Amino acid sequence: PAPLPAPPVGPVGRYLYEPDGAVIRAHLVADIVERCGGRLVDETIAYVTSDVPYSSPYVSGYEITDQLSFNMKKLKALLRERQVGVLTVKKRGSAVEPEELRRRMKLSGPNSATVFLTRVAGAPTMLIGHPLG
Repeated sequence: PAPLPAPPVGPVGRYLYEPDGAVIRAHLVADIVERCGGRLVDETIAYVTSDVPYSSPYVSGYEITDQLSFNMKKLKALLRERQVGVLTVKKRGSAVEPEELRRRMKLSGPNSATVFLTRVAGAPTMLIGHPLG
């Protein structure tokens, strides 16, 4: 089969999908985008977003609750407000070290969250959410 055209890039939807490393290495991210009816958050980053839930053994899915410009103080305030004690940090296209970020957040509380440090349309962005399922 002919390779798919470059996938569309667009705004972050309700869901974010992180393709498996094998999918990325095999250059099949465009296939995932097409299957879930989604788009990339940035043309250089393999995070796929869509407005509808999608399930596949080749992606990890997350429901996104917040999108913020990269700002440590805002993130810390949001996590404190939501009583997040367990934070999973994922990054693509960010120089921030996950351990350093977690340490600076001084987390406490019964809830958990996932933060994605990435670029959306070229701008440093934080996406906050939780795994699907």
